[in-house]
Amino acid sequence: MEVPFLVHRPEVDLLLCCARTCLDSRRADQVRALLHSKIDWPYLLRMAAAHGVTPLLYFHLHNTFPDLVPASILDQLHRQFLGNAAHNILLTEELLKLLRLFEKNAIPAIPFKGPILAASVYGDLALRMFFDLDILVHREDIQKAKALLLSQGYRLNISLHPEQEIVFLQSDLEGWFVRNDGRVMVEIQWGEPKDFPFPMDFESSWGHLERISLEGRTFSTFSPEDLLVILSMHGAIHCWERLNWICDLSELIRSYEGWNWKRLINESGRKGWRRILFLGLFLAHDLLETVLPEEIWEKVRADSSLPLLADRVRKRLFRENHGSIGTLENIFFHLKLTERFQDRIGYCLRLAFHPTVVDWQAFPLSPSLFFLYHLIHPIRVGAKYGWDLVSRLFRKNIFV
Repeated sequence: MEVPFLVHRPEVDLLLCCARTCLDSRRADQVRALLHSKIDWPYLLRMAAAHGVTPLLYFHLHNTFPDLVPASILDQLHRQFLGNAAHNILLTEELLKLLRLFEKNAIPAIPFKGPILAASVYGDLALRMFFDLDILVHREDIQKAKALLLSQGYRLNISLHPEQEIVFLQSDLEGWFVRNDGRVMVEIQWGEPKDFPFPMDFESSWGHLERISLEGRTFSTFSPEDLLVILSMHGAIHCWERLNWICDLSELIRSYEGWNWKRLINESGRKGWRRILFLGLFLAHDLLETVLPEEIWEKVRADSSLPLLADRVRKRLFRENHGSIGTLENIFFHLKLTERFQDRIGYCLRLAFHPTVVDWQAFPLSPSLFFLYHLIHPIRVGAKYGWDLVSRLFRKNIFV
């Protein structure tokens, strides 16, 4: 097996070892050796929280190495672990309630990520950090889903006029709803994000759902193959800036045995997002030593662009001032992930002309003038980023 990437900082190597549900003897020995080195505990706790792996870090340190961790640190991790577990239970109960209401109101819905991923892949709600609930509905059920959430004390997490809101929900393909007490956020989705190069064909996913159990109830959710693509898409949208997203991929691959890799690879190639899937697999193998079938790993390694993309991800993951990626850097990363020229052009056109919430809020227009938002957006974006964006696109040879 190839040696995985190491940052040569014990805190980071410790996080990489603990970012999994199971420690084999070799990794346990590595963790023990790292704990005997000089650990910057405040830095370790900051990085664990930033990357959403605090529960896993506590789980392994508490269960296997409690004598090697300062009592104050273990106590702090314990409090955070209990707080996360209580929050996850709250969100899970809310998800179950909402799914019952969706079913009662004849709104087909697919829950994914969040509690579903924690229970089915991690095997324990407390071992994964999640902060919202993700539910997929059909496009024709958008307004029904919105009305149901409003009746349950939710509000759309944007401030728009009612006429704007209707058009926004039809065009942006996702809506964030916040419960009035601020404790629960629900993301309702019905299509692919407009600020990403690749179309995610959610409608085709309805045809091969699988049943899973959560807290004694059974629901339909995505097949492992579709979920692997969705998680890869989600990580790429956010430029893989959190370790727990890579951990999600790794745990999904580990927990499922009946992979239809042939269908997954062929479909990803046909739709133009093979590189996005391969980058997720590359990162999981490279950072967490995720075991892939040899023929799949050979296909991944054959893409010569992946080492450079993965190196960018790694450098951002573990830098001291870890934070969100800037807009322009985000765009360049997405374009480098894009395999087909037509997808790059389509992505740039959407970025240039598709209105955002900022446009709707900054320039309230009457419904008869809503078409002007497609002109307002490029003017506003051009004023903000200007020639710098265009010159950097061509300087980086994005279109060749």
